Amino acid sequence: MKTFRQHARAAAAALACAVALTACSGSGGGDGDEAKLITKGELVVAMSGEFKPFSHFENNTLTGFDYDIAAAIADEMGLTLKPETASFASLIQGLQSNRYDALIASMTPTDKRKEVVDFTESYYTDGAQYFVKKDSDCEAFDIGSATKVGVANGTTYDQYLKDEGFKGEVVSFESDITALEDTEAGRLDGTITGLLVGLFQIQDAKRDIRACGEPLYTESPAVAVAKGNPLKADIDAALKSIKDNGTYADISNKWFGEDIS
Repeated sequence: MKTFRQHARAAAAALACAVALTACSGSGGGDGDEAKLITKGELVVAMSGEFKPFSHFENNTLTGFDYDIAAAIADEMGLTLKPETASFASLIQGLQSNRYDALIASMTPTDKRKEVVDFTESYYTDGAQYFVKKDSDCEAFDIGSATKVGVANGTTYDQYLKDEGFKGEVVSFESDITALEDTEAGRLDGTITGLLVGLFQIQDAKRDIRACGEPLYTESPAVAVAKGNPLKADIDAALKSIKDNGTYADISNKWFGEDIS
């Protein structure tokens, strides 16, 4: 994790400056419009529930970094959090169908996604990392290799392989964790997922896997809301507040032992 933090420190600092300069304050959006909520007094937030340690179930209870951030944002806004889970690939459709107020789901803003939803400022920085079985002879991910690689449906990792013209076989999963399990079992040559997710699986679940090479790229997930919803400004303001008052750092240290903003 320290290695990645060295790679991402400059990007994280720039993002923190951007938040400080651009985050809106006050309620209801910068133009005075009132934020649109599905139910008054509630913030309905969706996440996958299959992306440990960001959102997952423990004893049938939803938890994780994304969940805790959602709870802190709702509390800052004076709202009751109503969490929902769905497959990652379906989350944007659910937001567009007015089933959720926001997605706090480790979702990275991409040009394609920004065409249909709005994103807040970033709330953490991570890297896309290739993980392999511990005894693999892999030294770095090779986009031209005939390997069998697992990714979760609808993720930037999946799109990266398509955009870069990956020559091997892509195996799609509903969960990054399942892909990592199949990598550990030898059913895949490797999995591309978030560096923080993979390292947590190594440390927490004691998986017999390792990171191969440097992160493929850096990404900065943000909260998604419906296109044009003034709720975006309220969430940006709440994010800034929980960073300023130390709540964000407490949550981040709880899950990762450091501030990942």
